[in-house]
Amino acid sequence: MNWTVASDIDGTLTGDRGALDRLALRLRQSRALGDLCLILSTGRRLEQVVQGMADEGLPEPDYVMCQVGTEIYQSPLHEASEALPAWREKLLAQYSRQEARRFLTGIEGLVMQPDIFNTELKTSCFLDQCPEPETAAAEIGRRVAPYSDRYQVIWSSGRDLDILPADSGKGKAIRFLIEQEGLEDEPVVVAGDTGNDIAMFEEFERGVVVANAKPELVEQARALKDSDVYYAQQPFAGGVEEGLEHFGVLRQSTGPV
Repeated sequence: MNWTVASDIDGTLTGDRGALDRLALRLRQSRALGDLCLILSTGRRLEQVVQGMADEGLPEPDYVMCQVGTEIYQSPLHEASEALPAWREKLLAQYSRQEARRFLTGIEGLVMQPDIFNTELKTSCFLDQCPEPETAAAEIGRRVAPYSDRYQVIWSSGRDLDILPADSGKGKAIRFLIEQEGLEDEPVVVAGDTGNDIAMFEEFERGVVVANAKPELVEQARALKDSDVYYAQQPFAGGVEEGLEHFGVLRQSTGPV
């Protein structure tokens, strides 16, 4: 059976280099056999993913979803790779960064994220310096709600808030790619650790929640209906490996690979 695996990076794959090296080797072997399509779905910029492959041992993927699912890139990857035009054009048709910024006005303590994380399709800020971050996030959500046909709010880790196009996000980006590339017949397993990963679990039935996951993801994943979510005993890449063995993507390991 051929599988599609879509995993978050930070806190899901990263955190234990030994476990990541072991998993990366097994994923590379599966890809070489044609058994696996690997997607990395992340809030990182493309340059950070490419650098992570060199410095952090990230596995080489077939595709990368960057900036919380607002950009899609296809392997082979390099820092000058261009995002998939069809996805970019689809999202630009419904998104105005100027309008998205207006949803954030007057929020006490709000700090915009660095410019490199604010793009034409992503408006991002930190709320951890607000007097009550959860209340601030709820207020921004209330402001965006009347425009939910064009915008969505992603709130995660008690700090990070993104305003994205309504049709974007990690889950919808993966779905778009699967349909674009004709991979609909391949079963999908997703993996994550924070609230901005829940969109993948909402979009696909099978998922792996690593042991170090934030309570926000665990709570939201448990509330899903008609889902098959595996809660790993191991953290980081070891938990992803454990989950992929559970679903049969990887054979049960009996020793060093």
